[in-house]
Amino acid sequence: MDEFMNPFSDMFAFAGNTGNDTSNNTNENNPSAKKTLSDALSVESAYGTYNKPPKLMAIEEYNRWAKRFEEWLKAFAYPSWKSLKNGFNNGRPDCENLTETEDIENFVAKQKCIALLHQSMRDDIISLIEYKNAQDLWEKLRVKYVGSAEIVKNKKKLLRKEFDLLGCLKNESVSKMIERFGHLKLELARHGVVYS
Repeated sequence: MDEFMNPFSDMFAFAGNTGNDTSNNTNENNPSAKKTLSDALSVESAYGTYNKPPKLMAIEEYNRWAKRFEEWLKAFAYPSWKSLKNGFNNGRPDCENLTETEDIENFVAKQKCIALLHQSMRDDIISLIEYKNAQDLWEKLRVKYVGSAEIVKNKKKLLRKEFDLLGCLKNESVSKMIERFGHLKLELARHGVVYS
């Protein structure tokens, strides 16, 4: 099976070219160039660009993604961010007959926000969620990934207990314990648990 090759992907491979066009330096022969390009695309997906919102890459990243997505909306689609926070529902199912300029602008901002949310996630995540507006979709996504208030409360309680009981396990090296501590600290931060 032939692999699709982007003709522009090789442009990063020639960074060290001295101007001699006979060089046979390509991405296939230069794995570091492929890695650099892959890393750049990964960062682009995680943080977004002017034209594309940040992507949710893994469920575990929801909290950080949500903050990045909200900041991206504020910067590049402010009316859509207002729609996300305040909601827009004119109470009319026939949006074709909107006449007020403000209603039309609010409706467009809502639809753009919904489209951006769809663009920033896999289809299988949003396809099972029924929503009325962008604000409703945002809240249902939060509940789906973070959980209800009771689930969040229980998770925080579990993390605190795990932190209180943290110690070196039998036959565990100090570096492994430090690694476990780092993961636990990250989870505590993700859930907003602060120890002083």
